[in-house]
Amino acid sequence: MVVPQSSPPFRRLPASFCVGAVLVGNLVAQAPVRLAQETPFLREPGGLRLVTLAAGTRVVPGRASGEFVEVRLSGWIFTKSTRPDKRDGFDLSVNEAGGENVRDAPDGNVLARAVEGALFSRVTSRGGWTQIRRAGWVARSAVQAPAHAAAAPAVKTPPAAVKAQVPAAEQRPPRDSAVPAVRPAPEPPAARRGTLTKGTALSTGPEGATLATLSAPAQVTITGSDREWVRVAVEGWVRASDVSDATSVKPAITAAMLRDNPERYVGQSVEWRVQFLAHQHADELRPEMPLGHPYLLARGPLPESGFVYVMISKEQADRLQGLKPLDEIAITATVRAARTRYLATPVVELVRLGGEK
Repeated sequence: MVVPQSSPPFRRLPASFCVGAVLVGNLVAQAPVRLAQETPFLREPGGLRLVTLAAGTRVVPGRASGEFVEVRLSGWIFTKSTRPDKRDGFDLSVNEAGGENVRDAPDGNVLARAVEGALFSRVTSRGGWTQIRRAGWVARSAVQAPAHAAAAPAVKTPPAAVKAQVPAAEQRPPRDSAVPAVRPAPEPPAARRGTLTKGTALSTGPEGATLATLSAPAQVTITGSDREWVRVAVEGWVRASDVSDATSVKPAITAAMLRDNPERYVGQSVEWRVQFLAHQHADELRPEMPLGHPYLLARGPLPESGFVYVMISKEQADRLQGLKPLDEIAITATVRAARTRYLATPVVELVRLGGEK
């Protein structure tokens, strides 16, 4: 039997998946709740998205922190879509570009889709499959059962669009004042402070290219870590003339304008600056694009913080393979849809990149 390198995105609502509760102290697990829509599974409360749980998934809320509750994911993934990765107490990560499906059994129903780079603990292996697990956080509003849930018959909810990896803003769970009566966990400790010595090199990432070298000591905030590296935030001043304002100028047609008047701008040309996140292919959850059509998942139009799908041709996809996540590009594009069926995400078709004729 030949095991494919990557499995397709969500096809059907999973029938048997259950996410177990993570209990802390004297907290008592809540009753299982079925997710009404696809739900981001986050690394920490309000943090980066690791997985998108499928609509219809049953979850058992555990401990809580603010507007989030912790749940546990356990499932199966193609072994060839993972790699050994000893970080943060986990032992493998997803290395399939665009992410990979997590299933309830080898070649079983799709439970969720994990993003590229997501870390998991390995449980066991069987054939070309590996069982994985880890705890994560979902929005309280996602597990808040409506008051009439007991009397209402179970209904299928159309799946929302699967969000690709990217960093967390598109996956930010909605705010909801109605929350279950669960005792919140202590708030996370404040970020650590430190001092960088003169001559310290600031890099784009662990073992990345050098951005700058400090000519004087500087106070920094430590915001993350990766092996022997730490991520820092440093404040400083530069001349206004040295700052490119390409991302701060509001575009003539914004995503907010598209949302406010969806029909008016379809077919019009826009000149946007966007931040590339990942190469993707359209699936049935994005009917505004032909099935299988390549597109870029991007943030923008800058300085807006939302997301946009940029349709590209196969030739353009080949030319843009060198793009790295968070690269910023200027585009001229045609508006194809003000939003998708399930998300307020504009769909545009690339005409040319900035600087091209």
